[in-house]
Amino acid sequence: MKILRFGAWTMGTLAIVTLGFITLGFLLPSTWEARAERTFPVTAETIFPFLDRAHAWPAWTPSPDTGIEFFGPEQGAGGGFKWDDPGYGKGIFSLTEVEPATRIAYQVEVEGGAIKIEGAMTLVTEGDITRVIWEEAGDFGWNPLLGYLAGRMGTLQGEQLSFALETLAAQLLAEPAEP
Repeated sequence: MKILRFGAWTMGTLAIVTLGFITLGFLLPSTWEARAERTFPVTAETIFPFLDRAHAWPAWTPSPDTGIEFFGPEQGAGGGFKWDDPGYGKGIFSLTEVEPATRIAYQVEVEGGAIKIEGAMTLVTEGDITRVIWEEAGDFGWNPLLGYLAGRMGTLQGEQLSFALETLAAQLLAEPAEP
């Protein structure tokens, strides 16, 4: 009889803790913001072909390894790619705004919009030096487990953006201007 009471008490406590964990996850913010910047020893016109062509992005940003399908114009707003990859799930990346050698904006949707990300890169040129400022904001929606991750995403995604800018810098300094 004591074993049954102990089992019932344990299961009840586990249920309350689990319910509390899930409830708190719903109450946590689901949105996040990240930022990174880097200075490049080249003009904005040299960098921009890597930014305004969606097919160039997988070479310098973390991207799926399989299932990529490009769509839209090769350059400028409306271009993008879809993917279906075991590690990244299903998603779509599209360039939404392009101001030549000045700014690009994009949108990412993962799993049919369950996760949404909007980002922009602004290029500030002073002579032959260009500073790229990359800002991103995302929303994990109503997923209580991702609510716990949203609080750390600014740091985690900021590190990813910085890594991508370093990869872009390595490509720019090692290759001709065309991606």
